[in-house]
Amino acid sequence: MTHRFIRLFVLGAALAGQGALAMPVNNSYIQASAGEIRGFLGSYARPTVYVDQNACGEPETSAMACGPYTISVGTSFLQQQENSYGNYVAKFILAHEWGHSVQFTRGIDRRPPMQELQADCVGGTFAKYAETNLRYPSFIENAVASARDAADYQEHGTPSQRDYYSRYGYANGFNSCMTRI
Repeated sequence: MTHRFIRLFVLGAALAGQGALAMPVNNSYIQASAGEIRGFLGSYARPTVYVDQNACGEPETSAMACGPYTISVGTSFLQQQENSYGNYVAKFILAHEWGHSVQFTRGIDRRPPMQELQADCVGGTFAKYAETNLRYPSFIENAVASARDAADYQEHGTPSQRDYYSRYGYANGFNSCMTRI
């Protein structure tokens, strides 16, 4: 009987970690997240976040920055990410795109996959900020799992690279992302 209880507990914990109780991702959640990120990275870039509008001309709404002032995200995409990887992954993805806006603002244009990995690093810095300053529970593991699964070996890098640079930003902060990557 004890083993059955333990297995059910472990299964429940695993499902909870995989977003079984994911936050509802809607325009309000995304704009509130953008406000949090703006509070941290707003002195480096101040893009407008467009929700479900294909503001970058992308064929389907996912998440992308297309200049210093525009980030385009889709609620369905971000909800799927939270459902698959856990709460607050959407915040990490939005912070990653904010990292691209910082790159546009500063004229940073690195060869693939370093452009994306630097944005992963910036996402990691926000994950640490959210945990430390906004009192969110740590979500770096969920964020890293999402980033690893989105690796494509060309533009975005390998799973291990995405893991490394996300954690590097988390551990070392924004300035390290901008000066050492």
